Amino acid sequence: MLRNAILLLLVCMTGSAATAQQRTQLRGTVADSASKEMLEMATVSVQDSKDSSLITYTLTNNKGAFRLDGLPANKPVRLLISYTGYRTYTKILGTDRPEDLGNITLAAAATELNTVVVEGDRPPIAIRKDTIEFNAASFKTRPNAVVEDLLKKLPGVDIDENGNIKVNGKTVSRVLVDGKEFFGNDPKLATKNLPTSIVDKVQVMDTKTKQEAKLGIEKDGEDRTINLTLKADKKQGYFGRLSAGSGTDSRFETSGMLNAFSGKRQISVLGSSNNLNKIGFTQNEMMTAAERKSGGMYMSVSSDGSFNMNGISFGASGEGIRTASMAGYNYADEWGKKVDVSNSYFFNNTDARFTTLTNNQYNDGRNVIGKRSGFGRNYSHGLNLAMDIELDSMTTLSLTPRFSYTRQTSNTSSTDTTYLGPGDLGNTNQSNNLLRSNRVNFENTLTLNRILNKNGQAIGFTFGNLYNTQDGNAFNNSTQQFFENNLLDSTQVLDQKNIMNSRNERYDISVYYGQPLTRTWKMHLDYKYSYGISTSNRDTYNFDEDMKGYTDLDSLYSNRFRTITTTQQPSIRFVHNNSNKKLTATVGANLFFTTLDNRSYMDNTSLRQNQTNFSPNSRIAYTLKNKGQLSFNYNGYMQQPSLEQLQPVRDNTNPLNIRIGNADLRPQFTHNLGLQYSKFSPTGFGTYSSIGFSPTVNRFSTITRVNERGGQTVQTVNVDGAYSAYANINASYNKKAKDWQMRVNGSLYANFGRQVNFSNINNTKGDTTVRKNVSQNLMLAPFFTISYAYKEMVDVNIMYRPGYNQVKSQLNDVTTSNFTQRLQLGATVYLPLNFFVENDMQYNYNSQTAPGFKKGVVLYNAALGFDFLKEKRAQVKLYAYDLLRQNSNIRRNVTELGTFDTQTDLVEQYFMVTLSYNISKFGKVKQSRRFNGGGVMIY
Repeated sequence: MLRNAILLLLVCMTGSAATAQQRTQLRGTVADSASKEMLEMATVSVQDSKDSSLITYTLTNNKGAFRLDGLPANKPVRLLISYTGYRTYTKILGTDRPEDLGNITLAAAATELNTVVVEGDRPPIAIRKDTIEFNAASFKTRPNAVVEDLLKKLPGVDIDENGNIKVNGKTVSRVLVDGKEFFGNDPKLATKNLPTSIVDKVQVMDTKTKQEAKLGIEKDGEDRTINLTLKADKKQGYFGRLSAGSGTDSRFETSGMLNAFSGKRQISVLGSSNNLNKIGFTQNEMMTAAERKSGGMYMSVSSDGSFNMNGISFGASGEGIRTASMAGYNYADEWGKKVDVSNSYFFNNTDARFTTLTNNQYNDGRNVIGKRSGFGRNYSHGLNLAMDIELDSMTTLSLTPRFSYTRQTSNTSSTDTTYLGPGDLGNTNQSNNLLRSNRVNFENTLTLNRILNKNGQAIGFTFGNLYNTQDGNAFNNSTQQFFENNLLDSTQVLDQKNIMNSRNERYDISVYYGQPLTRTWKMHLDYKYSYGISTSNRDTYNFDEDMKGYTDLDSLYSNRFRTITTTQQPSIRFVHNNSNKKLTATVGANLFFTTLDNRSYMDNTSLRQNQTNFSPNSRIAYTLKNKGQLSFNYNGYMQQPSLEQLQPVRDNTNPLNIRIGNADLRPQFTHNLGLQYSKFSPTGFGTYSSIGFSPTVNRFSTITRVNERGGQTVQTVNVDGAYSAYANINASYNKKAKDWQMRVNGSLYANFGRQVNFSNINNTKGDTTVRKNVSQNLMLAPFFTISYAYKEMVDVNIMYRPGYNQVKSQLNDVTTSNFTQRLQLGATVYLPLNFFVENDMQYNYNSQTAPGFKKGVVLYNAALGFDFLKEKRAQVKLYAYDLLRQNSNIRRNVTELGTFDTQTDLVEQYFMVTLSYNISKFGKVKQSRRFNGGGVMIY
């Protein structure tokens, strides 16, 4: 199958090349009809003169010139040239057309309200200030395609295997539907479920908060928002999709989504249930869009799919085989002309059964072999509300409360055996842990913004509060045996009950003032005050044989702890924008005044810490003559220690691996310096490169102490001297013709980090001295993808991702390395009579796979499907998972401490038949034409 798919790809590409020999080109220049000034960034597109389908397009350069290649020589075409504020130029060119069209002039557009924009005359792409706008009708997709399929056809847009979106190298953090959030802040719920047939335009812009958008506060442009504007006739009706599947080994999957739109009102409901280790509608569909930051000394990739969104946990423990059910709704509307409101609710229930095998080889010669198995359940509700009120034309009020409730239970049994050296048995542990907990979380933000005058003077006020509580109890029953010379020396039995409860409150107040200084300079003043109080109580009782109950308080593992955190953060920024937008600059600074007041009531101790940090807040961006942009930024952020890290109490959930809190911890502060260069053409080649350096002061690290019998304790401490540096280069190329489209993307990411920790792990036997260890980590991660689509016949995607990771420990002069490879080939072939075939083959290689297991495995999935009923509304599919029975969940992590192997059970081969049906019914609009008075830009 792999060989046939590659051959088909080559045949399609060869055929396209052969056809190109009978094609011609067009070239010319575009200018203003009155001033004769050349127009840069005008959209020049060519359509089929019969069906108006897009053949190709481009943008004029800084000299107003354009060139279009690959045009059919034997058929007439339609030429369209558009530019914001000008009338669209349209002309039919026959087969005897000249290649050089000379100078074409555009006249300024009329501004009367009854000026009509003809739908077919809209360009495929338009650029207005900081917004890129794509005309969805210019990028054809198959019937019943979803928004993600449309985005994959847009130049500059890249979507990885998990559905994460980047535009011109920058992450998309939000997807809006007609300017409104769709199920909160998760972009994938919109892109993987909404059909392309309802989308009129795709708009890409900088991500801004409501305050930044209202008050005109400049952003650094490091992340993007996509807004999907709907067709006028799709705003009145309902649509959705229902799906159900049944398979071998009692596998099942059901999902459904129904949307009802009426003007400004949007109502959506969804639900799903499966035992395929999927979270919702598709694999990894609802993973959080928040940026992940990792400071670990190794690279580990896990695809279990568990995550947390808006305080709701999805995916139980993230291990083993899961049965997940979820439901929710989303409501968005405009109440009158001055109130925008949105509301969403989620329910989730996940059960997981798991068995995990571990083999940990420490650099000091210890070998710990373990097995853990059990059951976990996660049950949660989440309710979100957002309301924007326009008090007057200059003043807005925003309210965003969020509430969530989570109940978790788990029952885990584990066995561990520690060898101090080859054949030298140190200890064994058998334990059973039962946990029940409840968590309630409420947070709210109230924002008041007012524009003071037309010059841009503005003021903003924000109040936020957070309140959460957690309570639960845990039973810890374990037996440890300790050995000397492989003979049993002693036995320790532990039978405890833990009663835990915690509370966290935080209140934030911030004030903003913006003042224009000149036409190009603006001053921003901010002040934020934050007050937080957290309490944690943990009472541990030993089982009393005489009382036949848990009545004996164990003070070593009990504590009552409180921490108060006060932060003041004043900041000032001066922002410069020159008239031609070539230079933008932000020069400013932040001050952080932090006070930590910790108190432990069990031992009646207290500690008060004061800390001051200074961080520049600067960014300079310059647009070069070739339209590339060079930018530099420098900022910083502070991270407070968690309550678990601070609380000075021992956690003996695993008696041979005890964690201890540290009330002396200080916040860590990270400085970020970065240099970026980007240049993208919406019609072809683009590149994005960056380098960065991030040193951290008071970095959170650990002290690990191992005793003579192999048990260990771990405590978090602050260290200096830790940093990370990275370099990244990305290049992409997009080529589109009428019958085919090809995209190529390649990147190279390199990261170098330095970490500091303390341990006695690498000491000789009997030496318990704790020593400092400096470790260095080098990671190289190239990435290459190519996708090709020919008409509505075949889609091919190839991805190759090698990786190299090296860890060097200075204390014992040990260097370990790991090489991985991932090759993926996906191909969909559309056959006559509405049949189609899907293939997905994935090859994974790990040079450090544990002995006895394959270093390289192939995961091969395939499907045969059939579309039927009117407009292909229904589909039946036979799906085969892991046809070759090679899938495995074996991971090896290499760190400065040693090599750690993990094997977890997973879903094995199954076959499934699914049936899905698309629902769609829309009302008719009174007028099919759109007028400029209704907010349509005239080209």
